[in-house]
Amino acid sequence: MNDPQRIRYRFDLPNGSQKALDFTFDATDFRLVNTPPAVPPFWTDLKFNQCANCPLNAAEHPQCPAALQMASAIEPLKALVSFDKVGVTVTQAERTIYAETTAQQAMSSVLGLIMATAGCPWTDRFRPMARFHLPFASEVETVYRSVSMFLLARELVGGSQTQGFAALEELYVNLHLVNRDMSRRLGAATRTDPAQNAMALLDAYTTLLPAALESSLEELKPLFDAW
Repeated sequence: MNDPQRIRYRFDLPNGSQKALDFTFDATDFRLVNTPPAVPPFWTDLKFNQCANCPLNAAEHPQCPAALQMASAIEPLKALVSFDKVGVTVTQAERTIYAETTAQQAMSSVLGLIMATAGCPWTDRFRPMARFHLPFASEVETVYRSVSMFLLARELVGGSQTQGFAALEELYVNLHLVNRDMSRRLGAATRTDPAQNAMALLDAYTTLLPAALESSLEELKPLFDAW
C-alpha cells in the first residue's frame, strides 16, 4: 500500500507566531482525506447558500464536502485581515516553496487546493492539477496547466471530441458559480475577510481564463517551434 501524499502550508504571521495547515491525500487518486471537524459549523450544511449548480442532495451529503474541509483551514487564520503580509512555506514531497505575500493570496492557494480535492463534483475535475500543485501560479502558468490537463483528460478518458476548448470554457462557467456561492458561505463563516477575498482571487482566474485563453496560447506558441 502506498503512503499517503502530504502538503504543508506554514504561515509566518505578522505577530511573529506560526500556524501550520497539514493536508493528507490518498496516494492513488489524490483525494483529500483530512479528518473533518467533529461538529461541523452551520455554514458547512449543504443547503446553506448551496451552489446554484450543485448536483448533490442533502440526504446523501448533509455537508458541502469542500466547505467541510475548509472549516479546519480557516479557523487557525481567522485573526488575519486580507492585506496582512505573511511568509508562506509550502512543503511537498518534491520541493519546498517560500513566498512573501498577502493573507488573501495565501488563503487563495490553500482554498484552491482544498476545493480541487475535497469532493465537490465540479472542482473535482481539477484534482489532476492539485496532484502537481503549484502554489501562487501566475495567469499564464494557470492557462498552461489547465489546458494541458484538459487535453490529457481527453486523451486518457475521452469526453468531448469537439476540437477547441469549448468544454473547458463551459467548465469554467460552472466553476464561477461555485466560487460565487462558496464566497457567500464563507461570508457567514468568519467576520474577517481573507477567506472571502481569497475566493474572489480564485474567481478572477475563473472569469479571466476563458477570455485570456486565445491570447495566452498565442503567447506560448513560439515555445513549440521545435514541434
